[in-house]
Amino acid sequence: MPPPLTESIPQTLRLLGLLEEEIHTSEQYLQAADKQFPELMLIRTIPGIGPILAPVIWSEIGTIERFRSAKALANGTGLVASFYDSGEVKTTGPITHQGSRWLRWAFVTAANVAIQGRNPFARRYHRLRRSKKANVAKAAIAHSLARCVYGVLKHGCPYREDRWGRKVGALEQEARAGARSTKTAL
Repeated sequence: MPPPLTESIPQTLRLLGLLEEEIHTSEQYLQAADKQFPELMLIRTIPGIGPILAPVIWSEIGTIERFRSAKALANGTGLVASFYDSGEVKTTGPITHQGSRWLRWAFVTAANVAIQGRNPFARRYHRLRRSKKANVAKAAIAHSLARCVYGVLKHGCPYREDRWGRKVGALEQEARAGARSTKTAL
């Protein structure tokens, strides 16, 4: 091997070791944050959202009370279709891109991960791909993830696949029924 290449190999290995140490330190900080903030663990139960995206999403949302509904959170991400209405002309267009750029990025990134697994989001993505372009389908999945994050944070319970896609009223009725059965058992 030529001398410059021989000299660069140990330098590259030292740099790789340094990066591995930094990654290890960052992972420890993320684990400490998970223990300190239970909301992060709740968000991480949603498919596609891991230890990096959960803090980004949670910090960009702030307090969930800022949003009246899951629809309001989705609107705040800019992951909703634009709408034009004038006289007899009504058209929908691309997503609005209004709201937090970082939150939109986090949900789209989470959607890219979620559609690769075996979960309701992946199934919905593949159904949408039959009639929509890939980016449109991914934006729809990102929108669904935003709605799920709202539900998880609002109700304070982890994501459950069997409850995915249900209306808020159905969740509240289920919670009331569970509370009544607990009272009768006591």
